[in-house]
Amino acid sequence: MTEFEHTRVIPADPGVVFDIASGEPTLNDWAPEGVEVESAGHGALHAWVSEGSEVHDAFGYVEVDRERRRMEWGGTDADYDGWLQVDPDDGTAEVTGTASAEGSDSAGGTGTPGSVATLHLSFRGGQEPDLGGEQSEETDRRVEQALDRLAALVREQTGG
Repeated sequence: MTEFEHTRVIPADPGVVFDIASGEPTLNDWAPEGVEVESAGHGALHAWVSEGSEVHDAFGYVEVDRERRRMEWGGTDADYDGWLQVDPDDGTAEVTGTASAEGSDSAGGTGTPGSVATLHLSFRGGQEPDLGGEQSEETDRRVEQALDRLAALVREQTGG
């Protein structure tokens, strides 16, 4: 099994960040380059993932727990799953990858309640990212890019 996980601090209320991330109209807006996602009915997703000249067409599930500010998803015909968790920023988060807020890694000192968004993907049983090398690097980059896009979407929608 291969796992990918990155964290961003986003200077906005955790409930607002989660609502934007989990909203059906915005799911595709924070998907990384080469990934398109759309709702396929209650609790179902349809995704198209581009890898080089190939496009993989996949169906999966999505579960949204607003109380815990957690989304979980996975493939119905592939061995992968993932989750997004949005928690309040208590100033102790270990941010991975690039900064999500322009010129800042945290909301500290702004008077704005901050959020810690963690995105995690797991691949099992021969999935290409499970093989390592370039494919793993690309998947890791896409996880970072998704969090960067989520942070930008939150800034855009909240005027932050």
